[in-house]
Amino acid sequence: MKYQLRKRGIACALTSAAILAACSGDLDHPMSSEDSDEYASDEYAADEDGVVLGTLESALMTDYPKCLYTWSDPERDGWGWENNRTCIVEAYFPTCQTTTSDPDRDGWGWENNRNCKVRTTTYTAPTYTAPTYTAPTYTAPTSSTCSNQEGVYATMAALAVSAAMEMKRWQPSKDFVIGRIGYDEALFISSTGKARCSDGVCANTQALLDFQKNEANNQIVFPGNVAINSGALRSRLVAKYKDQVSCERQPSNGGTTNCPVEEHTLTFQRSEKGGCDTNYFFLAKKTDGSPLQYPGQLKNKLLWADPVNPYVAFQNVGEVISIDPTYGLNEAGSSSTGSCSTACARISSSNLTGQCCSCNGASRVYSRAFWSSVTYLCK
Repeated sequence: MKYQLRKRGIACALTSAAILAACSGDLDHPMSSEDSDEYASDEYAADEDGVVLGTLESALMTDYPKCLYTWSDPERDGWGWENNRTCIVEAYFPTCQTTTSDPDRDGWGWENNRNCKVRTTTYTAPTYTAPTYTAPTYTAPTSSTCSNQEGVYATMAALAVSAAMEMKRWQPSKDFVIGRIGYDEALFISSTGKARCSDGVCANTQALLDFQKNEANNQIVFPGNVAINSGALRSRLVAKYKDQVSCERQPSNGGTTNCPVEEHTLTFQRSEKGGCDTNYFFLAKKTDGSPLQYPGQLKNKLLWADPVNPYVAFQNVGEVISIDPTYGLNEAGSSSTGSCSTACARISSSNLTGQCCSCNGASRVYSRAFWSSVTYLCK
């Protein structure tokens, strides 16, 4: 390491044994041209007055104290004069741009023909903690918590079930797209989604998305005499779908909030009475039929159905998952046990026109909705 020292009144008033030797050598043995070449090598440096002082390296810090005052160095070259001796003003030394300027690692380097100070940092290797997965807890909804404002929540949950039934998975960012109904954004099935349905059109899912049409407004009635608000449904589906897409663009974190989940296949098992209405159960597997590592993460594929939706009520027990939409909106699992179906609206590929039905305690018959060939209203 080379150091360039400035004279402060005397040329060789230095305390280092190495410097004394350098000075005495210069006085007793005048340099020849060969000596001059040697001293001009990388082992030595001279100040602007031509005084060659030699290699100091670690002796620099051991033989020169730090200056008490910065005004001791009016030229701001890093060297001051206090108490009749040379001292170091560290504040005026530039910071080295690279640690390679300090091969002996004494904290001082040489760059741009002058000394520089190597920034000292303590490096602590990052510790890695493997992510742990905790299955979400499930609290069964009750009738008092099953809010279905404007019919939106029940419809969104039914869409999630229908996608699982027909597309055999929950990959909303791939299987759905945003389009327009009139001037309003609305949710539609993508070509990728349709290709996954056995009928090529995903009839049940499409019928539910048709609830977004203005013609369906106030025509679909749910338990409690709640009527669908088509405009509110469009707005909510689009907003939640965008939340889903945004989450899935985030890198996989392996945790409970992970949206890029394992590729999977959902197989319908059964339906039964649930907390809000009807629970639909699915077996979740990898696409090769092996068990999912984190089946509970599939909950994060339901952001588009609204995570606060009480009708979703996602739960998983091992590889079996379930959600809880309104009876009648999913053809599979909506078989009627009596002479009359207790559903205000039903989606069916079979003709239900004229069949007995009951809606909110009133006995009526089904008639086909004028905007959909597979939707029947109990009127």
